[in-house]
Amino acid sequence: MARSPTMEDVAREAGVSRSTVSRVFHNGGERVSADALLTVHAAAKRLGYVHNLVASGLAARSGRELGLLLRDATNPAYGHLHAEMHRAAQARGRTLISVTAFRHGDGTAEVEGLNRLIGQRVAGVFAGTGVTAAEDLARTVTATPMMIVGRPNEHPQIESVSYDERTHGRWMAEAIAAQGHRRIAALTAPLLYSRVFDLRMRSLVARCRELGIAALPVELLPVEHGVIRALEAAREESLTCIACPVDYVALELLRAAGARGVRIPEEVSTVGFDGLGDGLDLLGLATIRLPVAEVARAAVARMEDLLVAAQHGAEDGERSSGAAPRRRTGPEASGARHTVLPGRLVPGRTLGPPPPRA
Repeated sequence: MARSPTMEDVAREAGVSRSTVSRVFHNGGERVSADALLTVHAAAKRLGYVHNLVASGLAARSGRELGLLLRDATNPAYGHLHAEMHRAAQARGRTLISVTAFRHGDGTAEVEGLNRLIGQRVAGVFAGTGVTAAEDLARTVTATPMMIVGRPNEHPQIESVSYDERTHGRWMAEAIAAQGHRRIAALTAPLLYSRVFDLRMRSLVARCRELGIAALPVELLPVEHGVIRALEAAREESLTCIACPVDYVALELLRAAGARGVRIPEEVSTVGFDGLGDGLDLLGLATIRLPVAEVARAAVARMEDLLVAAQHGAEDGERSSGAAPRRRTGPEASGARHTVLPGRLVPGRTLGPPPPRA
């Protein structure tokens, strides 16, 4: 049987001294530069080295701090998630450290932000991102428990608590059908732009198909051009509703419609998703309101369970005779737990019946 990697192996792989590796794992990285810390953890990950958290005192040292990686706090959905995650963490005596990536990045900034959080030696980290694949997130973490929050995830090794976007897409399709629409436009974006947008619109289009509604895909990006394309398609193809993947796109469409003299909903209806922006009730936007507070509370509660499980796993590894503890990012037997919570449909004046000409 091949022997388990040791601190000496990690030191050679990382090109640092054994004492540096020891400080990383025994003293929580004290007096170790951030670059060296990330290098050592990367080497440990490549070798499959799993340190005993109890023996090192890492679980106790990591204290009460948790990390949160966000996609873009200027988006109301992420901004509300940021606030509710802080509130949920504080309710459990935790401190939340957050890093925000750029809205239109390709995922590189998200991975860099995750590395910065791990470099600050948080006890656990939440990834509320929209682009980076779960596989890439999993490769970033070694001993730090990680959970995806607020976005679709089915990775077998990464826990998640997210919004039920499949149900949201179906609900919106059913609301559109209830008003009598039979030909609509669906603004779509590439998967790498937003996994949330992709899941919402795929679910909406699939349910429309079941209900006998024709959904014409219209390219969303760039947004200011995509909404114009949708309005033109509605005119040329006799489409009576435009489904937007998020509220800020629906608001952009309302602006473009106003500039062109297109009346909403008398000539064409529109809907969005998120339901979190200030003033949406005044505009009467038909949307789906996300259960942000519920997701935040459930995610923080589940992270507490994961931290306890990590400590117990380390204790089990210490008691075992010669067997190295296994790397775990989720529950042992059944795989990672994926919890989805539905929001609620918010009716609005922007979704009305088709115009008489239709």
